[in-house]
Amino acid sequence: MDHMKRLGKLQDQLVFRDIDALVYGTGANFTYFTGLGVHWHRDSEPQEPTCFLLMAQDEEPRVLLHSAWEHLAGASPVPVEIISSRYELLTALATYLKGMRYVGTSQRAEGFIRELLRPVLLHTQCFDAEEVGARIRWIKEPEEIAFLRQLNAMSDRVMEVVVEQIRPPITQLQLQRLVVETGLALGADDISFPPTAGFVKSGLEARENPFVYPKDKPLVPGSSISFDFGFIKDNYCSDYGRSFYSGPAPDHISAAYRALQASVVHLIERMNPGELKINQMFDVIEEALDERGYGDRLRARLPQRGLGHNIGVDLHETPRLRPETDVWLQPGMVMAIEPKLLHAGEYYLRVEDIVLITPTGAESLTTFDRDRFELPLT
Repeated sequence: MDHMKRLGKLQDQLVFRDIDALVYGTGANFTYFTGLGVHWHRDSEPQEPTCFLLMAQDEEPRVLLHSAWEHLAGASPVPVEIISSRYELLTALATYLKGMRYVGTSQRAEGFIRELLRPVLLHTQCFDAEEVGARIRWIKEPEEIAFLRQLNAMSDRVMEVVVEQIRPPITQLQLQRLVVETGLALGADDISFPPTAGFVKSGLEARENPFVYPKDKPLVPGSSISFDFGFIKDNYCSDYGRSFYSGPAPDHISAAYRALQASVVHLIERMNPGELKINQMFDVIEEALDERGYGDRLRARLPQRGLGHNIGVDLHETPRLRPETDVWLQPGMVMAIEPKLLHAGEYYLRVEDIVLITPTGAESLTTFDRDRFELPLT
């Protein structure tokens, strides 16, 4: 990865947006622009980071690394300063930002940085500038796409291994552990979020919350099984979903899963750059399911009409697949498409695919058999 090229794009944005400087703490932008593998939870950037990227219009970028991460200093694309206390952090920030009035920060760390600088930089205005870097991350570079292609092939392989173990009397907890163990054995560095393998027994009383099946209770025939899991490899994330049924499925449930998969395939076929907007994607899925009689099941689970998110070094990247995202599909975008169907008391079904927008259309980077649904009992 050419991190200096990325930093050059970021510096250009400072000039274009008339921002004096950026301070990105540990998180997605820090990882993307520095390439340093400082650990952070993909579902929540830290509110009080320990490592920072400093970028100004007319100053050389710098990295502040907590002493716990000093071993990464040699891999930094820009000069590094090692810090081990809040005082050292304050001193380094105040020195670099002296005289600067408009300083953008990481979204979650904005309050921390503002309060830290207030006593020493009285005229500095801090504000959330997470999206400045995030917009650059919208379009994936060829090397990123190669990483994501390999990572999602790993997710498919995990599913292939795990599905062979889905037999009564296995439990949700056992399946979740198996997902993690299999991914790590296949080369993942970590999980991007705790996995789920949700059981829903058909024929029970309808409840608002479909996930009442105890996690330590054995699987019984006549239950749907819905997976959601992801891994991290080389700083990039995956996010994955498939559903199955224990034993022969009633016709209306097997038809629901076929309809769900068909709607995803239909959407991918329609995802041509410059011809479809992100806020039109849910409509395409919804229309396909309405034609098959399952649109109400989609709306039952996704009343806000959200369909997923982009993905990369962060698990949930922008642009989000929501009604307010009036953005054309663009080549190089990589997104997690995750429609779900809910029939209370009968089933919960989800499919999640990672889809790459190409210059001429779209390609699913996840290729697990879309027809595999009913599982043997022994």
